Amino acid sequence: MDTENLDNAPVLVTELDRIHAASGEAGQDGQIAVWQAASRLGLWFFVNRGTPDSPTPYAVQPPGMGPVICIYSCRDRAREAATQLGQDASVVLPLPTPRAIDYLESLAPHGVAGVVLDKENIGIWSPLGNLSRMREWLVPQTIIGRAPREEN
Repeated sequence: MDTENLDNAPVLVTELDRIHAASGEAGQDGQIAVWQAASRLGLWFFVNRGTPDSPTPYAVQPPGMGPVICIYSCRDRAREAATQLGQDASVVLPLPTPRAIDYLESLAPHGVAGVVLDKENIGIWSPLGNLSRMREWLVPQTIIGRAPREEN
């Protein structure tokens, strides 16, 4: 699947934000609701800190933990993160959510501890081991659409 110009439907990202805002004091149940909404997205986005031939997803290193990979709910949020890192939009890598989960799980032997969702906007994290549970919340990939092309 060519994902270069794909993005999640804005309504899904808006719903994710609404659920996050409503989760407030809901503790673990609220975080689960946010991850359910994130799992319904057709794509998860990464910021590549490696090369095109050898991608390395942007990660943060919390004290006393392994790396936590930053995933983003839409292309714009990933672009914002890339810009904050001094990179341009060409480093944004989308993956269909099922493939993203497979990829992230494959990083466990390399010491990756988890993922953080929309670090600058939502900022909740999940241990890598929880990703397999998210598979039951996945939706068919037909709800993703093409992002408008940028004008030069």
